[in-house]
Amino acid sequence: MAVTRDPTREKWDVYNGVTPYFTHVFEPLVGVTDDMQTEPLLATDWEAVDETTWDFSLREDVTFHNGEPLTAAAVVHSFESVFEQWSWVPGWIGVEPNGVTAVDKHTVRFQTTEPFPAFPGTISHNYFGIQHPDATDTPVGTGPFQVSHVEKEQSVTLTPYEGYRNDAERPSKLTFKWIKDPNTRLLSLEKGSIDIAQTIPKSRASSVSDASETAIETGLSPSAGLVAVNLYKSPTDDELLRKALNWAVDQKQLVESALNGIGKPARGPISSVIPWAVHDDLPTYGPDREKARELVEKSKYDGETLSILVNSENTDDGTIAQILNGWFSDINVKSEIRQVDPASFNDTFTAGEANLTLVGFGSNSAACDYLIRAMFHSEGSDNRKLHERNGTGVYNPGPEIDRLIEDGYRAETMAKKREYYGEVQKRVVDTGAVIPLYYNEHVLGRQSSVSGIDGHPIDKMVGWSSLSREQ
Repeated sequence: MAVTRDPTREKWDVYNGVTPYFTHVFEPLVGVTDDMQTEPLLATDWEAVDETTWDFSLREDVTFHNGEPLTAAAVVHSFESVFEQWSWVPGWIGVEPNGVTAVDKHTVRFQTTEPFPAFPGTISHNYFGIQHPDATDTPVGTGPFQVSHVEKEQSVTLTPYEGYRNDAERPSKLTFKWIKDPNTRLLSLEKGSIDIAQTIPKSRASSVSDASETAIETGLSPSAGLVAVNLYKSPTDDELLRKALNWAVDQKQLVESALNGIGKPARGPISSVIPWAVHDDLPTYGPDREKARELVEKSKYDGETLSILVNSENTDDGTIAQILNGWFSDINVKSEIRQVDPASFNDTFTAGEANLTLVGFGSNSAACDYLIRAMFHSEGSDNRKLHERNGTGVYNPGPEIDRLIEDGYRAETMAKKREYYGEVQKRVVDTGAVIPLYYNEHVLGRQSSVSGIDGHPIDKMVGWSSLSREQ
């Protein structure tokens, strides 16, 4: 299986150098269903003891890959390792490093710093897969697969863990090999040297699907592609101009042409598979370029060139930027595309250097609250740098949106959360703080002889236990 990132290094020291994504070596306490709800995994259930205290009961039939049983003490140690590795985790999950304790052998208590109803869904992320306290050179988790060999900066090979609580038959060996270049990944699939390839460029998906030897698997994911519009940089600080840009864009045509029909035209910045997304209730724009031209005339725009920032690693974004450039020209707005390398992209974006930035943002856990906070709260990760420096940000509309996000964060029911976060989505669309583009579908290429991929909206949670290959 060819993967897009090095599965052995990057930031995975805490897991002894093996990614917790997609390998299923480690399992978190809480799982994610196909409709983005929480479900028991290593924990059988959980309850809020009071506003800031959560008790999680562990399954008693779970053993680590070294044969030792899962205990509350092991869970506490695993979380302590994560806290030690990543200083930003307490702010994300609302738990300080000393906030995880063992109540008894099979009960773990979490103390949050403030009321946080979405806490169980937040730790359903792969970052919180549980590992054994004594793991040294070889990672030791509880998942259906165990690590048998690691080739640094190249690959991870797994075999089934025979002591897994579910004794269903699994592939005898899985190798995840890093092939960074998407064209090389695709060529390897077409030549038959790999069975499955992650993240096939959408523009090439038809050729994979049409060939008799290969096929594709797709799934609508909790991520969206959009243009973040800089509210604090001229000339996009003009709301009439922002609305004109929105009227110029044809999301349906964009999906059909740039994404090869793979994806869903977006009305908002939040994928429609996320339970509190309000896609159907959002205001809509065009396309209506005559109306867009009228708005440009009424705006303060006087011919400046807008900058469109693109991550050079994202092939599809480069194509989309070229299409947007043409549509903006058609409404008499000049723009130029600036591609930057992945290492510089986020810093360039959060420094507010561009008028328009193509971003893709999604959730890898059942609780997706951090998405809306990161994007639109003044202290979210996309805006914090400029907000702290000069009181602005990038595409954070202001204090009223901050308050709605904070109310949604503390909401105890999905209905209330949807009410608060829904209002945020409506306002950012109505004011042109974003240009929604598409809700993303992830794409796997496979050999036609391979079957049994267990799809999941979060591509890093796609299952391999039922994989088989015709001989």
